[in-house]
This record gives sequence, structure tokens and C-alpha cells, in this order.
Amino acid sequence: MYRLLKIIFFSITALSMVVMVWFGFTTDINLGRNPLRGTDFPRGRVVSVITDQTTHDSAMRGGMQLLAVEILSGTHRGRTVEVRNILFIDAPINPQIGQTVIVHFDDHGDGNYTASIHSYARESAIYVIAVLFLVLIVAVGGKAGLSSVYGLIFTFVTLLFFLVPSIVRGGSPAFLTIVSAILITAVSLTSIMGFKKKTWVSIVGTIIGVAFYCLFYVIIARVLRITGFNIPEMNQLIGLSFTPVSNLTELLFCGILIASLGAVMDTSVSVASTTAELANGKITFKPLWKSSMRMARDCVGSSANTLILAFTGTFFVTLIMFQAIDFNYTMLINRIDIAVEILRAISASAGMILCAPATALLGSYVYANKKLNLKGEETK
Repeated sequence: MYRLLKIIFFSITALSMVVMVWFGFTTDINLGRNPLRGTDFPRGRVVSVITDQTTHDSAMRGGMQLLAVEILSGTHRGRTVEVRNILFIDAPINPQIGQTVIVHFDDHGDGNYTASIHSYARESAIYVIAVLFLVLIVAVGGKAGLSSVYGLIFTFVTLLFFLVPSIVRGGSPAFLTIVSAILITAVSLTSIMGFKKKTWVSIVGTIIGVAFYCLFYVIIARVLRITGFNIPEMNQLIGLSFTPVSNLTELLFCGILIASLGAVMDTSVSVASTTAELANGKITFKPLWKSSMRMARDCVGSSANTLILAFTGTFFVTLIMFQAIDFNYTMLINRIDIAVEILRAISASAGMILCAPATALLGSYVYANKKLNLKGEETK
């Protein structure tokens, strides 16, 4: 029976991934305002340097080059073109002869074109790194690692081919992200732990943690007067008008939830698994609850810094910049970007922290031996 359940589970989830991939590839929203429409990004190999007007300054190279590049893909494959390469301080692309690059190619017709270096060709390296990472998981984790890889693939497919296309089609980002989070949690944990009580306890505990995150997000956002328009790309998204502006304000909420979901799942699984081990069928609810809470407190204590440090790390360079310019504390603490980081860190961490006692309570109820009396004797 258990084997049949696993076959049904993996069959349904695999089929759902196929449907989501189809849904994602068939989502083609023609907005009519794509600034890159008509532009090609072929691969190219640097043949020679025609002119080099770059200089070195503080170990950084800046200036302009004119390169001869052989196009390796697209409609202009086999053609050698002159390509400008401007080395900006924030993106110094300095390809060597023989190196593969991505070319930003605008064909104006009648043999006229504009071409520049867009980026290094990183696609193949990204695929190799991803495969090696998955191989590492399987090599170390064995069968459980293979199940983890399946969960990772489901997560990737859900986010890229279901969540994003659904939002582009005009769906509610917050609702869709919560649904995606529940799907990812259920599939990932079930594939790893199987159809066991601790799996369901972990799933419910994670959902409770997500609910607490939603509550704290709403409260903190209102107190700090954060509207949701605090995403750097918000102006460009509003200009595209592919979905109501009220939907776009939910994207900050969605980003934080996606970033913190893994930590919430980890906490819930740790508490649920430990509670299951503590119970062993020979302990009543009250002592099991006390033991589980002691473990949950340790888990919270060790995990409290996880999301705080993660979100602060994204703001680290900005903090150094303010220190370097001898910042005014009052000015810094009242900045909107500081408020947004506080919203990210506190709301996500609160969800992770509160899911621990919730999971401990639920696990204690599920695993407690209800046939034992307070003296540990089996009742008739």
C-alpha cells in the first residue's frame, strides 16, 4: 500500500510539473512596450581587438574597446562583426581573444547594425554548476538526497513556470505565492520523509509559520508605513501595466515569503522529527509537550540569527557606505530601505520562531500515547 502511494504521489507531481511547464511556455503577454523587441542576443567568439582605449584606475579597467566578434548563433551565425565594448566600473566585461560572449545586436536593415558586448557567456557554466550541486546532494544524502533533488526541481518549476506566469497573467501575487508555498512545502517534505505522521506535522507547522509571517508582515508594514512600492524595479513594472498596480504592491510580501520559506520548513521539520523520536509510543501529552518545547527553544535560539543575518547581508555594502561617509544616525535609521530590511528580517523571523512551538504542540498531540494515565500505566 505504501509503495502504491509513493507511485501515485510521484506520478501526480511529475504530471503537474509537465502541466506547469506547458503553462509557463504558453504564457505570452504581448504588451507592445518591450524595449528589447527586435533585438537579438547571439553568442559570439572574440576574434581580435581592433582598437583599445581602456585605462587602469585603482585596479579597475575602464574605457572602450572595438572588437571583432564571430557570431556563433542566431540569424547572423558565421558573420564577423565589429562590436563595441564599454567597460563600466560596475560591470567591467573584459573578454579575451577566443572567449565566448553574449552580443547585444540591433539589425537596422540595409547592412546597418549596432552591436555591443552584453555579458560573458555563462550559460554552460551555470548548467554545470547546477548539475554538480545536485550530484553533491545525492552523493552525500543518498536516497534522501535524491528525494531532496526532486523537491528542488518541483520548487524551481513551481516558481518559474507557475507562479511568475500566473502573476504576469494578472493574478493576485500574494494569493498565488501562498498557494505556491503550500504546494512546495507539501511536495518537498512528502518526497523526503514519505507518508508519515511527522510529514503531516511538519507541513501543518510550516503553514502555521507562514500564517504568522503574513500577520507580522501586515502589522509591521502598517506601523512603518511601507506601501509595497519599495522595490527598485517597481517603476518599470508599473510602466509595463501588465497587471493592476494594487497587485504590484504585493510583490515585496511575495519576495520575503519565498526567501524565508526554506528556513520555516527546516525549523518545522527539526521540531516534528525530534518530537516523534521523543515520544516512542511511551509518553503522555504533558511530558512530551514539555520535552518538545525545550528542544523547540533550543532550535529557536540557534536559528534566531539565520534570517536576520541573511537579510542584513543583502544590505551590508550600503551599511559600509554609510559608515564611510560618517552617516547621521537619525537620517540612517529613518530611511525607507532600513525600514524595508527590518520588515524583511522581523516578519520572516517571527514566522520561523513561532512555527517551532506550534509544531511542538501539534506533534505532542499527535504522538502522545493517549492510552497511558498520568502515572505512565496503560489504561483499560
